[in-house]
Amino acid sequence: MESDINDSVEEQAVTWFVRLRADNVNREDWAAFAQWLEQTDEHRKVFSEVCDMWGDTTLLEGLSRHAKRHDIAPKRQKKRYFISRIPLALAACLMLAIPFANQIQIFLKADYISVIGESKTVQLDDGSTAMLNTNSAVAVNMEDGKRLLELLKGEVFLNVKSDVNRPFFVQASHSTTRVLGTRFFVDHRTESDEIKVLSGRVEVSNNKAWKDPVVLGDNEAVTVYDNAVGQPKKLNSTLSTSWINGFLVYENETLETVITSINRYRSGVVFFKDDSLRKLKINGRINIRESRDMLKVLQRTMNIKMTFLTDWLVVVG
Repeated sequence: MESDINDSVEEQAVTWFVRLRADNVNREDWAAFAQWLEQTDEHRKVFSEVCDMWGDTTLLEGLSRHAKRHDIAPKRQKKRYFISRIPLALAACLMLAIPFANQIQIFLKADYISVIGESKTVQLDDGSTAMLNTNSAVAVNMEDGKRLLELLKGEVFLNVKSDVNRPFFVQASHSTTRVLGTRFFVDHRTESDEIKVLSGRVEVSNNKAWKDPVVLGDNEAVTVYDNAVGQPKKLNSTLSTSWINGFLVYENETLETVITSINRYRSGVVFFKDDSLRKLKINGRINIRESRDMLKVLQRTMNIKMTFLTDWLVVVG
């Protein structure tokens, strides 16, 4: 994080505190934070005070805990959460591995990966096409008569070539989808998967057992959880499917919903200072190929006040 000359240390510390709690914090963020923390004693002191003030000491306790585990824990200082420079830097480096252990496993297993802000189209050996949305990964197995795609993270749109003798299966964290030939999406989420069909027919079950699958047809969707499959519903929004054409198209969608979709294509967090703006209904479209400028385009076209404190920390209202 490059600090503005007018930013106080307190503002920088609060900004880091917020950033490190975000779901999409990445390795570069952790490395930059460790570098910032090492710069001065004041940085470490103020960051500790911010954690204490906000009632969340997980970050510093985590650094201390991992340092102790590797026999590099410093002696306790009078300041409650203060950790001396060298052990803190080492502990911070250790912390880098924690959020990315799962990412490394995905990287090793995946056949195709897209990064944040990128979409990627892949031609599969059977003639089917897989289009990866931003920050997505898939593994493909076409051997021994199989047609299996595993969605490791993110979202994929599939145009499956029909083959009545070889059903095409898509597995994600919570769901298994069986298809003969169709155009559909599988969206891998933290607590569920969402399957959306543009055209054709698919069968969907959760991963516990292939039993009584839900059948989806044209323009239908279903959400799948660990132990249950939701009720099929009609696809009545273009926001979640328009990305395959290079745009996010929103019609009578709330500002909060649109910004949530935009955040898939950028690193950072957005806060609503004015909660009434969350439910503001808007219409339009944004080019996802210009992912870094999507919020600024939204700001200009909708005449909405946004304050860009950093490239990744934005306040609405």
